[in-house]
Amino acid sequence: MTGTLINAVAIVLGGGLAMVSRRDLSESLQQKIKLALGCLAMVVGMHLIWISTHGGLLKHGKQILLLFAAITIGNILGMILGIQKSLNRLAEYAKKQFQKPNQANGFKLTSALFCLTPFAVIGATLDGISGNYSALLVKAIMDGVAAHSFTRIFGKSVILSAIPVLAFQGNLSLFAHWLGGNHLSTHMMEGITGACGIMVFTSLVLIMGIGRPRLGDYLPSMILAALLAHWFW
Repeated sequence: MTGTLINAVAIVLGGGLAMVSRRDLSESLQQKIKLALGCLAMVVGMHLIWISTHGGLLKHGKQILLLFAAITIGNILGMILGIQKSLNRLAEYAKKQFQKPNQANGFKLTSALFCLTPFAVIGATLDGISGNYSALLVKAIMDGVAAHSFTRIFGKSVILSAIPVLAFQGNLSLFAHWLGGNHLSTHMMEGITGACGIMVFTSLVLIMGIGRPRLGDYLPSMILAALLAHWFW
């Protein structure tokens, strides 16, 4: 749960800084943070893919192909299930709340935005099965910056959203840890790690504002990657 604790602390620090300074982040600072986040997402994604694959050149190639097969099929399943569409509806609701801010709405809204995101599932799962909290470190920075902006709009209630984040991601990490220790083979966990790596790397496009990948639709890829790794790794 190390990554979840870091995430919660980042939210508290971001909101607390907004209350103390009472100033918005400058445009130049936001751009620097965005660039640093993009670089971090790229490095973390590549690292996760690297540590999940092993063997000679041919074996590496086969494992990479399996990961991309899982990502492709998982994306199709995600679109059928409408995962990203549901998340987009939450984003649209959030936009409307910004027009009539109050503290009660701020807590509920930011709690949902911090918890119901693909990075929460990716990061908490990775933290649980392997203790690797690098993906949650990326999310922690994003949430900290967002908490700073949200606190300027909704007030101190935003800081309390760290509690639902602790509960949701912490329980997900504990479940993933139990699952990994009792039901997942080493290959299955490597498959999940590799699929998460590709998704984290893909988030670079979203962070930098280059495009809008439907990251939520890729979440079923983790299950498929585990199965393909179990059968063919």
